[in-house]
Amino acid sequence: MRIIKAGTGNLRVADLVGKTQHVVGKMTGNVNFASPSPSLADVTAALTNLETAIPAAQDRSSSAIATKNSSAKKLSGLLVQLARYVNSVAGGDIDMAVSSGFELAKVPDPIDKLEAPTKFDAKRGTIAGQVELRWKGVRGGRLYNTYICDGDPTNAASTWTHVGTSSKARFTAKGLVTDKQYSFRVTALGVVGEGPASEIVTAKAA
Repeated sequence: MRIIKAGTGNLRVADLVGKTQHVVGKMTGNVNFASPSPSLADVTAALTNLETAIPAAQDRSSSAIATKNSSAKKLSGLLVQLARYVNSVAGGDIDMAVSSGFELAKVPDPIDKLEAPTKFDAKRGTIAGQVELRWKGVRGGRLYNTYICDGDPTNAASTWTHVGTSSKARFTAKGLVTDKQYSFRVTALGVVGEGPASEIVTAKAA
């Protein structure tokens, strides 16, 4: 399970040095990680090489710059391996993982409920008997149910009928009576079930 990340992708060389020093400091003597892989000695050696290469590259010679870049790449790779080791040992224990000095990987917020679709719009289709429906997608929505009513939608006695399911935030209702007005509403479906219905929209079939 990936709890922490190496976080070296966009670091400047000076920041890479600081990050490595922090991680090595946190992992040195850390009983949670008794046998780091790669070893902290290897990481420290790579860090020392980079620290030596940085001032040497200030004369702007191509060979010194190449050495600095190569040293930074090697150190970054070792930190990536070390982060994988931490994730492997920590399993799902967040406290243990962050004790390594690495930062938490971004964890998406769990979806515990679905919102009603918004920006729902209906218009006459381009083919007889059709109405084109569009809405804004819902976070966590995997499918969408569309319902139709050919009576007064405000009347509790009116019947809403499921007319179709779509994997996208659009749907075309077909087989309707030309020039007859219909009402529609839509709901999102996800791992937590079916969400609340959208506002009601009306349109005449083409």
